[in-house]
Amino acid sequence: MKKVYIIISTYNEEGNVGILTQSLEENLNAIKNCSYELVFVNDGSKDQTLVKLLDLQKIYQNITIINQSKNFGHELAMTAGMNYAAEQNFEDEYAVLFMDADMQHPPEVAVELIRLWLAGESLILTKRTDNLDKGFRYKMMGNLYYWILNGISDVKIPRNMPDFRLLDKKYVLWMSSLNEHDRMFRGMLSLIGLTNAKIVDFEAPKRFAGKSNYNFFNLYKLAIDSVIQFSVKPLRIASFIGFLGCVFSFIFLTVSVYINFTNNEPRNGFLTLLCITVFFSSLTILFLGVIGEYIGRIHIQVKNRPLYFNDVIKKK
Repeated sequence: MKKVYIIISTYNEEGNVGILTQSLEENLNAIKNCSYELVFVNDGSKDQTLVKLLDLQKIYQNITIINQSKNFGHELAMTAGMNYAAEQNFEDEYAVLFMDADMQHPPEVAVELIRLWLAGESLILTKRTDNLDKGFRYKMMGNLYYWILNGISDVKIPRNMPDFRLLDKKYVLWMSSLNEHDRMFRGMLSLIGLTNAKIVDFEAPKRFAGKSNYNFFNLYKLAIDSVIQFSVKPLRIASFIGFLGCVFSFIFLTVSVYINFTNNEPRNGFLTLLCITVFFSSLTILFLGVIGEYIGRIHIQVKNRPLYFNDVIKKK
């Protein structure tokens, strides 16, 4: 019998895990010829999320809890769940379905993804047609983010496609083979290829409880990681701007010398020298920062440390 592992990343979701589990159980019971397991990854929650999950595990038969030793982040939480699923099945047919715990990924849509997999689809993505929890400014900033990201990245990442997707065993094994420390699932899937993907549209409702854990700094880090993990264009842009700066300084110097000789005006050149020094010093610091981002990631990657540490808690 085929099996689906539903990977649910949770961080401070004590108000959501109960209603989500109940809704999933009600919807998944309609699926025949397929078993399922709810794999909750508690990503170092500081509230009562783990306690709530342990209580749910006493009620429901098919709940597994992966308790991270600290908050490693959403991407590594999904990785932990995916690796757990891959370790359980070596020969059987299975799929991994990723979803969030905030009820913005509707359980009825999750059932639709499973039905498509049972019908023969191997890679099923979702596309958010609207997000009732976000305003106009957020949507505009999101569009601007993807426009800039795809402009300077070698791997094109489709917009409005959240981490709500189903991967067949083949894609799970491919994703597991990418041993990257700084991970972004959307970019990694785009790197593998999305030509065979089935896309399901859905409208994201408002959060059932709590608030989003993504703040400006989380989104900023995600934006930086998105570019640097999949592209060397920032280095090329830095080199190009440096070349333009050299050309500009040469032209400026030539014009200054020409004006001095033609007008016979004595100039001390202090302000000009100061402007040029500040301009190119700023460029140097900027480009060293870009190079430093790449070197920093190389430094972390070559250590080859484990991506996470956790305990797997199964129903007794």
